[in-house]
Amino acid sequence: EPARFEAIHISADGREHVVDFSINPIYDENGKLRCLLAESRDITGSKQKESQLLEAYNKLDKLISLNRDGIIVVDKEGVILFINPAGADMLGRSADELVGMEFGWPVTAQESAEIELLPFDGLPRVSEIYAAETQWEGKPAYLLSLRDVTERRQAEEALKQSEEKYRTVLENMEEGYFEVDLAGNYTFYNAAMRNILGYPDEELKGVNYKHYMNEQTAEKIYKDYNWVYRTGKPYKALDIELIRKDGSVCYVDASIYLRRDSEINPIGFKGMVRDVTERKQAEQEREKLEAQLRQSQKMEAIGTLAGGIAHDFNNILSSVIGYTELSLDEAEKDSTLHRNLSQVLSAGNRAKDLVRQILALSRQEEQEVKPAPVIPLVKEALKMLRSTIPSSIEVRENIRSDQLIVNADPTQLHQVIVNLATNARQAMAEESGVLEVAVESVSFDKESISKKYVDMRPGNYVRITVSDTGGGISEQYLDKIFEPYFTTKEKGTGTGLGLSIVHGIVKRHSGHISVYSEPGRGTVFHVYLPLAAQGAESAPVQKEGTLPAGTESILLVDDEQPIVEMQQMMLESLGYRVASRTSAVEALEAFRSNPDKFDILITDMAMPNMSGDKLAVAVKEIRPDIPVILCTGFSQKLNVFKDSPAIEHVLMKPVGKAEIAKAVRKILDGVKKQEND
Repeated sequence: EPARFEAIHISADGREHVVDFSINPIYDENGKLRCLLAESRDITGSKQKESQLLEAYNKLDKLISLNRDGIIVVDKEGVILFINPAGADMLGRSADELVGMEFGWPVTAQESAEIELLPFDGLPRVSEIYAAETQWEGKPAYLLSLRDVTERRQAEEALKQSEEKYRTVLENMEEGYFEVDLAGNYTFYNAAMRNILGYPDEELKGVNYKHYMNEQTAEKIYKDYNWVYRTGKPYKALDIELIRKDGSVCYVDASIYLRRDSEINPIGFKGMVRDVTERKQAEQEREKLEAQLRQSQKMEAIGTLAGGIAHDFNNILSSVIGYTELSLDEAEKDSTLHRNLSQVLSAGNRAKDLVRQILALSRQEEQEVKPAPVIPLVKEALKMLRSTIPSSIEVRENIRSDQLIVNADPTQLHQVIVNLATNARQAMAEESGVLEVAVESVSFDKESISKKYVDMRPGNYVRITVSDTGGGISEQYLDKIFEPYFTTKEKGTGTGLGLSIVHGIVKRHSGHISVYSEPGRGTVFHVYLPLAAQGAESAPVQKEGTLPAGTESILLVDDEQPIVEMQQMMLESLGYRVASRTSAVEALEAFRSNPDKFDILITDMAMPNMSGDKLAVAVKEIRPDIPVILCTGFSQKLNVFKDSPAIEHVLMKPVGKAEIAKAVRKILDGVKKQEND
């Protein structure tokens, strides 16, 4: 069962901390206890606040006891439950005698009136009474405030003399105080009120309350004033948004009362104001963080889902690409069939690239940084995006260099280009426009770079420019567009993560990104990435030609029959002898019966009963020198597989004929070289 308790902890420096513990059991879907979740929270501050609250209560109790007004609590039947000394004096008996007696006047909540009291000493007194509903020891009750006003009219002159003292007190209060006439124009305000609104001493005199409120707030306050005027009762308004003189926003809680003249006629309103801006901002920040957390959790779930979909889609693509390649080998080079199959293979490879982008987003491990050619990546990204760009939008390529190499993660660089181009396309919506991508080399010396980009070093850079002719970005948003979750799109049409991801990737590659935009005149993004040092070469591009072949014996394992048949035909067309299995268990038995028959094992990763990595370990226990190639469609443990001593090479599905041919030949040639050495 859940448990909760408090304990005293003593920290290393000897200080005592009050800690609130809660322990909750966590069950799996079958109702079996998995673990206990224990949470601890330091509540020393709240305990101190409780102590302070108790101290404040004692002070309040003392204040009530010393109050000259009679303060009485009665139950719903009018029986006195509590009375302070001043109230007891008004009624002419001790407090102990009065508790339990009936008050003798019908009480109505929120009623303010003058009543005549006949105390036990026989001297009639006129008292002003105010009643409000409250709770006393958990039961409904009324709180009564009694003030002896018998001599009030005779004390008017004395009251005028004390007015200056009253004003002095108000001026020195921490809370704001104001008085307005019935039209809402200021007639009096204290220093705290001026400070809250940021106005000089006399500037608020005669100013209407609507002057420092937006239209919505002013309408609400008008209704509040109207209610106070009609009912004569005070009103508590919370979280009122006010506009200071400098244009900044503050929030206040206000208590509003009706002002009356000596004849009890309404002449305006007065109120007490407390600045709660810090509390409100803290609440807004907490709500923002909670919204970001929900968004982050949603994106994490989407990433997990995307990875699962990619795994299944890779298996489908394996068959599409593999059988298309096999069919191309059989089709005549210049025939319509060959051209059609080439288009199918091209579309399959584009889908393969798209899936790898999805996998890059869903995986958490770092990608490999290596010399990467920029031009092919840009063209590949635009090629992939063309199917999503409306025909009304013209796509232009402006590439001024043939060979530009940067040290980068190709997948992440590809993502930068795709995100910026997608952003540009969305900026133009379905309207006509021009999306242009330019690539060129630029150089910055120390003087020129210090004036423009303080976070960059002098040197040679590649500049990737993505521009559109869309509606542009307002100047007030330009400084925020790279912030996570910031978006100017309508709710549900954007996550606010695209540009923040781009910014993060560029910064991780020691680059810089800038933006220029004007409303109605489009947007231009410039990405600067340091060029690789001279002599750095990107991975060589394999030209089409005869694929490496062989005559060795291969044990091929994949639980999907179409894939294993397709890969078997690929490998046999290259001259290899292939024994295929659709079960890892059957493959292990075949290997165990004749371990020396096979030169290499090629296995799928995700299979029932036994996964590919476990199969690799099992065959290595029988014959440690057998090389293993692992094929996988999706796994968050990809780096673990690459580093596993049981696996010589990992291929990401879908695997084409050329890719598997080169991988097999490379591994087998490496084995032969070791044997010869």
